[in-house]
Amino acid sequence: AIVTTPVPISDVKFSVQSGILGFTAEVYNGTSTLEETAKLEREHQERADTAQVYDDLWIRHWDTFVTPKVPQIHTLPLVRSNNGGFSASGSPRNIIKDTNAAGRLEASNSFTFSPSGRQVAFVAKRPGRDYAWKTTSYVYLAGVDGAEATPINPGKGGASGSPAFNKDGTKVAYVQMASLTYEADRNQIKVYDIKTNTTVEVATEWDRSPSQLLWADENTLLATYNDYGRNKLAKVDVPTGTVTPIITKHAVGSIQHLPGTSRLLIDYSSLDSPTDLYTVAIEDGDISRITHLNPQFESIFLSPPEDLEFVGADNATIHGFILRPPNFDATKKYPLAFIIHGGPQSSFTDSWSTRWNLNIFAAAGFVTVALDPQGSTGYGQEFTDAIRNQWGGRPYQSLILSLKQLLSTHPYIDQDRLAALGASYGGYMINWINGHTDIFKALVNHDGMFSTIGTYYSTEELYFPETEFEGVPFDAEARKNYERWSPEKFVENWKTPTLVIHSEKDYRLVVSEGISAFTALRRQNVPAKFLYFPDENHWVLKPANSLRWHQEVLAWISKWT
Repeated sequence: AIVTTPVPISDVKFSVQSGILGFTAEVYNGTSTLEETAKLEREHQERADTAQVYDDLWIRHWDTFVTPKVPQIHTLPLVRSNNGGFSASGSPRNIIKDTNAAGRLEASNSFTFSPSGRQVAFVAKRPGRDYAWKTTSYVYLAGVDGAEATPINPGKGGASGSPAFNKDGTKVAYVQMASLTYEADRNQIKVYDIKTNTTVEVATEWDRSPSQLLWADENTLLATYNDYGRNKLAKVDVPTGTVTPIITKHAVGSIQHLPGTSRLLIDYSSLDSPTDLYTVAIEDGDISRITHLNPQFESIFLSPPEDLEFVGADNATIHGFILRPPNFDATKKYPLAFIIHGGPQSSFTDSWSTRWNLNIFAAAGFVTVALDPQGSTGYGQEFTDAIRNQWGGRPYQSLILSLKQLLSTHPYIDQDRLAALGASYGGYMINWINGHTDIFKALVNHDGMFSTIGTYYSTEELYFPETEFEGVPFDAEARKNYERWSPEKFVENWKTPTLVIHSEKDYRLVVSEGISAFTALRRQNVPAKFLYFPDENHWVLKPANSLRWHQEVLAWISKWT
């Protein structure tokens, strides 16, 4: 081994140019060495009690309670040995330990080396008392020798992401949102000039939200972005802001340069094709597949998706996909699986996933439809914003209007055998549907919100409900918004058989939300089942649990349709 560390490490990267190994390790804030963290951790584990004490918010996040440890970036010089291998020179150095930022400086996602390998760029959320209700994060530059990390975009602004050095290391491109509290604001491309300490905004009129950036050349950026049900790749001209799509079909995942070539390595998938690796020509988008990671699927029928469009609330265009069962016969009648996505600021894209894979439902004999109502991403920021303080309003209206148009134009769907399913916000919508219509014969609510007010006081990212419902529930006016859109207010109307699914380690929407929904159903003698996972979070990820999840869900909707 090149180096053995006393604590776990992740995100390992090596700069050939500088001979520096970089990695992330969870360490006690302010410690200088990994050995210090290991010693403190041993002392922590050997305590007689197990209490954890907090004096401010950000007690837990996603599925983990916050501890004094934070992920921070470390560097270690390597030297080439006589046998051609590498060996460590010195000990790992925590390069952001001494950063001038009061509180926890928690490196998020990843980091990237400069071309010289002498600097790294990373993103960290701004420490402070408002950590739980502000999204502000900065892009930091740090020297690999431990020189103080400094933010390149200090001041007002929201979440930052995807820092990328240009070829000579003089500029850093990144994305940042304007809102300090809205996690689904539009990502704006910015380019920081290290020499002049100036920043310019790029493609300010482009009404899409890019996620990952790379430099193609000194004047051109590459950007991935969600657009109309696809995850696309485009070139962005820095001086003019002109956006030129390169890949417009299916779903591009992560992208990286292939050294010494004019091509990219990408992961690429679709609703009917699992993820594989491809190379793409930057100039013209020529794409070439280089792996076949799942050959078993070549002999399995996967339903190809077809685009749908309907007219929703406010005459908005509602886009989605339809997948038909194997051996489909348009003269027969089929049940419908009507699937509602979470987020709510996300979308159904032509991409592969092991969670909520639409082909699973089609293979079970259901015509499967997945739509993007207001709040969805990829259709412009105004459409995304249209859900704010409208959780059970425009999106619900658009879903029901679209369903009616679907049934009138697709006679092979049996109107008496409709099932609706959703997770997270989709689970909220299932609860809302149960209080507002009985058109469905079966419902599935995975990790859905039951009480908007209860959720505010138990969730972790307070900026989310404070933005969605335009305030805090202890403000008299804002409380009216919470109460208006709370499914709990309408439980007396619930009558549709419902499968409720929730997991113990879901700290985004806590397990009591699911128990409450189940209680409301069974106390009113509505047929229901509660599927509980003690070891999963907002997502069901363990293979055996995922298999059980699918068995229970398919059995439930099949039983009632």
